[in-house]
Amino acid sequence: QAARQCGAPRRHRAAAMAHCDVRDSVVSVQGGGGEMESGLIDSRTQSANPDAGADLLEVPWADRRTFFVDLAATTTIGCVMGALSYPYSLVTDKVHEWWLEKTGPPDLWEDVANMCFRGGSTQWVLVAWLCCTAVGVLKALMRLEKYPSFITECKRQHVDPWLSAKVLVGCIASLCAGGTLGLEAGLGTTGAAVGHLSAAALVRGFPGLEADAAAADLRRRTYILSGIAAGFGAILPSPFIAVLLIGEAATQGVEREHPASAGEFMTGRRLPKRVLVFLVPAATFSFVVRYAMDPTPLTTNLGAQRPYDNWSALYAIPLGFVAALVGLAFLIAQGLTKKLVEGLGSRIERVGGKAVRQVALASIAGVVTGLGIYLFPLAYSSGRSAMPLTIKHRANLSTETLVGTAVVKCLTFWVGMHCGLVGGLFFPLMYIGLVTGEVSSRAFGLDPVVCIPLMVGAVPASFVTAPVTMLALPVGMFVMGPLNAIPIFVATVTSNTLLVGTGLLGKMMARRSS
Repeated sequence: QAARQCGAPRRHRAAAMAHCDVRDSVVSVQGGGGEMESGLIDSRTQSANPDAGADLLEVPWADRRTFFVDLAATTTIGCVMGALSYPYSLVTDKVHEWWLEKTGPPDLWEDVANMCFRGGSTQWVLVAWLCCTAVGVLKALMRLEKYPSFITECKRQHVDPWLSAKVLVGCIASLCAGGTLGLEAGLGTTGAAVGHLSAAALVRGFPGLEADAAAADLRRRTYILSGIAAGFGAILPSPFIAVLLIGEAATQGVEREHPASAGEFMTGRRLPKRVLVFLVPAATFSFVVRYAMDPTPLTTNLGAQRPYDNWSALYAIPLGFVAALVGLAFLIAQGLTKKLVEGLGSRIERVGGKAVRQVALASIAGVVTGLGIYLFPLAYSSGRSAMPLTIKHRANLSTETLVGTAVVKCLTFWVGMHCGLVGGLFFPLMYIGLVTGEVSSRAFGLDPVVCIPLMVGAVPASFVTAPVTMLALPVGMFVMGPLNAIPIFVATVTSNTLLVGTGLLGKMMARRSS
C-alpha cells in the first residue's frame, strides 16, 4: 500500500507484493531456531538468525573420541567376517558339489541333458538320506530346535552367542548334506554373535564405557547390526546392498508395532546416522577381505548396455502381478508342508520322544531332497551355485524343465526347513525369481535381459518389504544401469503392494493361526 500511495514504479510494487506474499506464508516453528516455512526460509530471517535451518541437521555422531573406537571395532568386525566367509562359502558350496559329481553322471554341469528331468543319479537319494539323517543326530546332540531369523535379529538386536554357534554348525552340516536352503543364515547369525561379543569385550577393556547405560546398549545393538551387515556384505554383489538390507529389515513392521501413530502421515523409525555410519565399514571391509581371497568378477553380460525400452515401465506392472502370484504360491507351499510335517512330527514324538522326532524328520528331508535333485538337478544347493549354471544353459533348457526345477526347489526348501535342516530363504527365493524371469520372458515374448533381473527382485519383494534392497540386488548382480532399473523398481513395488499392501498376506496368516 505504501508503495502504491507513493507512486512507486510497477516493478517496485511487484517486488513489494512478492515480499508480502513470502512473509505471510512463513510459519513460525517453535524450537526450530527461527521462522521457517515447510519449503521456504525467509531470507531476512536467515540472515538475521544463522541457526534458522538447524533443525534440519542430524544429531552429531562423530564428535566424541569413542567414535574412533567404535569405527575401529566395526571395521575389525568386517575384516573378521570377511575372513570367515571364505572358508564358510567354500565348504557349503563345494562339499555337496563334490559328492554330487562323484556319484552323478559324467560332465554333470556341462551336459545339458544332465540338468533336465531325471538327469541326476539315483545314488543321490541314498547319500542325501544318510547325510541328512546325520544332521538330525547332530541337532539332537546340540539340542538345537528353534532359532531366530536374521530379520528377527535385525529388529530386536538381541542374540545368544551359544545359539548362534549351534546354528552355524547346523547350517554347515545341512548344506553339506545337500539341503537346498540359503547359506546366509549361518553367516548372518555368526556376524550377530561376533558383534555381541565384540561389544562385551570392549566394555571389559574400557570399563568407563559402561558408565552410560544407554550408550552401552546402543553400542551393543550397533555392533550386532554391523556383524549381520558384514556377514551379508561378504556374499552379496556389493556391500552397499547389505547396508540397505539391514536398514530396511531393522525397520520392518513399524506401523504394526506402534498402532497409536499408524494414522499419522510419514510415521516410522529409521536407523540413526550413528548406526548407519558403522554399518558401512563393517560391510565394506568384509567384502574387501573376502574379495582378496576369492575375486569374483562382474558378469560379462552388462545389462546397462541393453537399449532402454520405454514401454518396460508399463509391462513391468503385469510382471509384478506374476511375481506376486509366484510369491503367494511359495507361501502356500510353506503352509501346506508345515501342517503336514507338524502332524507327522507330533505323532513321532509321542512314540519316541523329541530326539527321535528330530532324527526321523531330518531323514525324511534327506529322502525328499535327494529325490528332488535327482528329478531336477538344478534345484540343488542354496541357489547361489545354480544361478550361473541356469543363466549359462537357459537357452537349451526347456520351459517344462525350468518350471519343474522351480517347483522342486520350492518343495525341497520347505520340506527341509520344516523337517529341521538349517538355512535361510534369501538365495533360494532369488533363484526361483531367476527361473520365473526366464519362463516369463518366453511366455510373454519379452527380453530375458529385462525379465530375469526384474523377477530376481520382484519375487522376493512380494512379501519381503524391502523395496530398495530388492531393486539394488538385481541391479548389482546384472549391472543394469539407471534406465533399465526402472521396470525392476516398478515390479518390486507392485508385487509387494499386491500381497502386503492389500492386507492379503496378513489375513492369510491370521486365518492360519486362528
